[in-house]
Amino acid sequence: MRRIGIVGAGQAGLVLGIGLQQRGYDVTVFAERPAEAVREGRLISNQCLFDPALQRERALGINFWEAPPIREVAFAAAGEGAEPAISWRVGLDRPAQSVDQRVKVADWMTEFERLGGDLRVRRVTPDDLDERAREFELLVVAAGRGPQFDALFPRDDDRSPYREPQRAIGILYVAGPLDAVPGLTFGMAPVGEFFLLPVLSVHGPVHGIGFFGVPGGPMDVWDGVADVDQHYETARKLLRTHYPWQATLLDNARPVAPTEMLHGRITPIVRHPVGTLPSGAKVLAMGDTAVTNDPVGGQGANMAARAARAYHEAIVDRGDRPFDEEFMHDAFARYWHHARHATRFNNDLLAPPPEHVLATLAAAQRVPEVAHRFAHLFENPADYEGWLGDPEAAMAYLHAAAQR
Repeated sequence: MRRIGIVGAGQAGLVLGIGLQQRGYDVTVFAERPAEAVREGRLISNQCLFDPALQRERALGINFWEAPPIREVAFAAAGEGAEPAISWRVGLDRPAQSVDQRVKVADWMTEFERLGGDLRVRRVTPDDLDERAREFELLVVAAGRGPQFDALFPRDDDRSPYREPQRAIGILYVAGPLDAVPGLTFGMAPVGEFFLLPVLSVHGPVHGIGFFGVPGGPMDVWDGVADVDQHYETARKLLRTHYPWQATLLDNARPVAPTEMLHGRITPIVRHPVGTLPSGAKVLAMGDTAVTNDPVGGQGANMAARAARAYHEAIVDRGDRPFDEEFMHDAFARYWHHARHATRFNNDLLAPPPEHVLATLAAAQRVPEVAHRFAHLFENPADYEGWLGDPEAAMAYLHAAAQR
């Protein structure tokens, strides 16, 4: 029975750990907090899981929740007046789902232990990794984003176009009646973006609303926000000012609880995935530790699920052979085969949209096929590079779609 250690009990680490435990591996997951502390803590993140990631959870038998289905995408872009310059709605072929990460992580930690997994509640620092590496045949570091592992997994300059955060982020959970579509609402303005979607939270069904402001611009407002009521009033002001067609969206809603807000800035980065410890032992980065994207494109949890599946398959395919550096690069390459598309899509969303993208969004108002194709980029961004990543191909497609 091969021994696998996973540092980090988030979306990527726990899905990998549970999948390997089910296959008979001897798996240890290191978590910073026990399950109940996670469940009772502050809001961690917001996520929208699309069908490929949901199918992985269902295949493992760990999609435990009856969450409100996200059946459609409603897009609008600000114009000169009170009404949006561009506006369209389209159904998703397969519903998406948003479950509070505190709910998922707490339930998955419990399930991992039920399956016989070794869950150790302790913080693992870079200085601890050598000791941990001696204990396992393979040590995977899925400890989230941040600078703590910068030296071990350095930045990959060729794959990381940004060196600073590209958005100031503010997320709030609200309850109460909302005049919203039964799905994902996404608004775009020159100064930033906003989203709204139904979430199954630790408090039950709620809505999550998030704002992504260009740094230094009029939506970069969260640094001085001290409590949830101030966050709520700030969110209402942003809607009135930058998304006036949604000016009354939150008027009948209220914050769920003092813990249900989140502020932050994230620098998108791709890291070299194989780290060398002082002893010479190799460790493998995974999830946000390997590839961190800004949440504006809704790819984070979906990429974590993809990473867990790619690493799971690489480990199983390895059989009895050693988990050496060659294996680690191969495992990451399997993941990057998909992650490169999500990363390109996400990074391009952070830049001002070029003319061919604006033309595509405008055409989506008139041509349902275009709206459908754009909305499904969130589910599978592999379509992006050869389409909207290529201005000539994008305009040729628009011409052909308009003729059909």
